[in-house]
Formats: sequence, structure tokens, C-alpha cells
Amino acid sequence: MHISEEELITRLKIKDSAALEFLMDRYGSTMYLFAQRILDSYGSREDVEECVSDVFIMAWNRIDEYDPLRSSLQTWMYMLTKYRALDCRRKLTDRPQLVVIDDDLTNSDNLERTVIQKAETEEILRIVDSYGSIDRTIFYKKYYLYESLDMIASALGLTRKSVENRLRRTRNALKEQLILAWKEDISHE
Repeated sequence: MHISEEELITRLKIKDSAALEFLMDRYGSTMYLFAQRILDSYGSREDVEECVSDVFIMAWNRIDEYDPLRSSLQTWMYMLTKYRALDCRRKLTDRPQLVVIDDDLTNSDNLERTVIQKAETEEILRIVDSYGSIDRTIFYKKYYLYESLDMIASALGLTRKSVENRLRRTRNALKEQLILAWKEDISHE
């Protein structure tokens, strides 16, 4: 079965279980490898499998939060996986987590900073998603999958130097686009 991303999203929103199965087939192994990389030596294979299962349950329950104008479905799945795997990693560490109630957490400046950081992350993902397939893939493999330059080069059939150059150009272009967006925001204030 092959369906477009738009149709997949539509079917997930109406809770079509076949669409969930298709989503799992399409992204399951990729999300597993990503979660495995984040959990690394913290958990077992079963922990990684549980983490990825949780990601698909989250996607099923939160599909209405997905915004195709902000990112591709794959990017959204990577973000869900990243945050779920980091949560799992924290739970798997033997150190008890100390909960500190900080008056600063209720400070409106911190709330504003958190909102701004989220918006900046979404803007970065939106910009990166507009890049060509190879540059976008290199960016995500490096900064979201934490792959080494050698691993990326090998997977894409490129030289390490080529990957370095493409990554540098992508970072520079991203920096320029973010500066332009920032200047535009300031001029509207």
C-alpha cells in the first residue's frame, strides 16, 4: 500500500488503524535507530522498542497538533522520538531526579524565553525542510540523529569533505535566513 503524506495524515486524524500501521511501516525502523542512538548505553533493546511504541501512540493521539506548514511528517516524527527517547533516558538513569521548585519558573521572562526558543526551533525546521533532499538529510543526520560525518558520507555515497562542505553551506544559509527573519520581525515591531 502506498499513500501520500497528506492522505496518511487525513486518515490518522479519523483514527484509521490501517493508517497507523502504514505510519509504523514507513517510519518504524528509522525511529527505532534514532531512539537507539539517543538511548545508547542507557537501555536495552526492549527499552528502545517501548520508546518507539510510545512515539507511535503519541503520534496517533496528537496528530491534530501536527502542522504541515511547520515541518514534514517525518521531521515531526523525529521530534516526537527525540523528546520521548530523552525522557526514557532520564528515567533509565539510576540517579534520582531532584525536583526543585524555583520561583524563576513562574517568572514571565522564563516563560517568554521558552516560547521564543520553541518558535526559533520551529523556524529552523521550516527553513531546513525547504532545502534540497541531500542537504536536508545531512543536516538531520548530523544534528538530530547525531551521526558522525563518516557515517553520513558512507550512507549517502559522498566523501567526508563533501559532507563537511554541504553542512557548512547549509549552516551559513540557515544563519543568513534566520538573520533576515529576525530583521523582518524587528522592522514590524
